[in-house]
Order: sequence, then structure tokens, then C-alpha cells
Amino acid sequence: MKVRNALIAALLAAPAFADTAATTTPVDSLANEPVLSAKRLKGSLTVGYDTNYSGRGYVVSHSVAQGDSVGYTAVKLNYDMGKESAWSLGHTLAYHVPFSGHTLYGNPNVGGAAATQLAAAGLAQMGITPDTVGAEAYGQYLAGATAKAKQNKIKQANIENQLTLMTELKYTAQEWNIAFGHDFIHGGLLGVMAKHYRDQGASVVNEVFIAPEWTPSNAKWFSTGIKTSFSFQGITGWWFEPYITLKAPVFGEPLTENSMLAVVTFAMSATADYFDSRYNACANGTQAFWIKLSTPYFVKENFIITPSISFNWLGKGGMKANEESEFKHYTGNPNCVPFREFGVVFGVSATYTF
Repeated sequence: MKVRNALIAALLAAPAFADTAATTTPVDSLANEPVLSAKRLKGSLTVGYDTNYSGRGYVVSHSVAQGDSVGYTAVKLNYDMGKESAWSLGHTLAYHVPFSGHTLYGNPNVGGAAATQLAAAGLAQMGITPDTVGAEAYGQYLAGATAKAKQNKIKQANIENQLTLMTELKYTAQEWNIAFGHDFIHGGLLGVMAKHYRDQGASVVNEVFIAPEWTPSNAKWFSTGIKTSFSFQGITGWWFEPYITLKAPVFGEPLTENSMLAVVTFAMSATADYFDSRYNACANGTQAFWIKLSTPYFVKENFIITPSISFNWLGKGGMKANEESEFKHYTGNPNCVPFREFGVVFGVSATYTF
């Protein structure tokens, strides 16, 4: 039996690859360096763990992935491209692995009212009705057919490990920066949607994005921006992710050995022309809201440990997926919904910069 579930419409890419990105060497310090120079190349290696499988603000329900947590690793490279233009080229290669199951909902059996409905429909096709065999005999036929229907599996659909390749070209000025880039995603939550929800045959999604950000020169502790993505393969449509970030030192000289920062991010995600009303998927509009607190601790200037906690709320668009989940309907299990309406995600990562 083939079921298009709201879960798959909303299983999207995992969160940011690391809380602390590879730093870019100041342009002034590179003024005398040739355009092709190893000194212009910076990077970072990150490994991390989150207690819940999440992406773009969604926190996936326990039943979806037969568990919760996810591990990830990421390599980021950044190359400063000029003397005065402040252009840089960045690449990120990330890999996410769920530590629980790789089968959506564990491929449960049909149950509840859906099994009875399927059984009745099958009997009707064979000409077996209360009028043709009598009420008592029909009840016996229906009980047997219902028991047989409950042995059927809903759908075998997998969650693959996620490989993400992001490339971006960024321009940085005194108070603002803007990035233009491309995301290639294979597998993971977004791949589930492309392969099993949109029937593309492959867990591949391609996106292009633009991401402006503003940091006032007289308030370096504050920044705000929005990432706007357009997906053109696997899934088509728009994602919007506006955010506000507040930063403050906790102790030590910021960004030096034995120092800690506090970073609070307020963010949301929304879609336009992304979810098709033909399917029991999320509605377009607000998808999720979240507040994330992270505290990067600089053990060394080039080695950072970052614990974090995120509080996530489901938006109205995401709530539709829970309300109309076909897995909930076909199993009769109210826990077979794609998302938590409220979720708390703890995480920790270790980053080495070079």
C-alpha cells in the first residue's frame, strides 16, 4: 500500500553544521599576500551530537525515526579572494547520521478503523454484503478480513544518512555581509521528502540561496539576517529563515584561550509554493519557531567546545502535517505524527580551526 505522509513533506535538512564557523583572516593582514596564497585559506573540522533529529526548526517525533538522536561531522573551508573587495569563497561538507532507526515509523501495520474500512471495501468488491449473506455471516467475514488487513504493512520508506555540500560566495562590508550560494543535499530528512513524498526516485535536493546579514558597527553584539532558498530539484519552492542573534562574553577575552561566549538566536522558518495541497503535507506559511542558546568555550584559540540548548515550537504550516498524518489514520495510532509541537534539543560539538 502506498501512502503519502505529511511527515515526508516536512522531513527537512538538518540544522547548521557547526555553531562556530571557520574564521576569515582580516583583509588588512592579507594586503601584501598574492591572490593565490595558502595564508588566505582557513578552515574548521567539527563533530557534534544532538539529542533530537531536527531540521529547519522542526523537531521530528520519536516514532518517525524509531528514536531521537543524531550525530554529525563537518569540514568547512574559507578562502579570502581579494585585498579590498572582502570577497571570500566558502565550502562546507557535512554528514549527518541518525543513531536510531532508518525506516519511517518502523513501517507499521495497518490498524484501527482503517483496517475495517479496507476489509469492508475488499468484501464489497467480492459481492459480500449484509444483504447478500446476512448480517451474522457478514460480521464473521468482516472480522476475518479485518484481521487479515491488519497484517499488511503501510509502506517501506527509509531515511538515509545525509550528505550536504554547501558552496557560497560572500561579500563582507563594515556593517553587513551577503552570501550567494548553492546547497546539494543527498539523503537525510529533505531527501526523504524528495524520494518518498515527491516520488523523484532519488534522495537528492538542489537549492540556491541568498543570505544578507547586518551587524551595526556600534552594536557588535547584535546581528540580524534572513536566508532565502529556492529549491529547483527534488522539491520546488521557497524557504525563508529570518533570525536575530545576540552575543556577549561570559568570561575571558573573547575568542582567545580559556574564554566563553553566550550566543542567543531567535529564528523561524516559513515556506511559499513549497507544499502541494494534493498531499497531506504541511501547509505553506510558518513552519517552526525556535530559540537557541549556545556557549562556545575556547579551550584554545583553535579548539572550541560548544554546548547548546534549543526550544522549538511548531508553526501553523507544520501543524497541518500532524493533523492530517496518513500514518496516524492508517495505523489508528495517535503517536504516528511527524513532529513534536514543542521540542527541546540539547547538543554539544567540538570544533578545531586551522
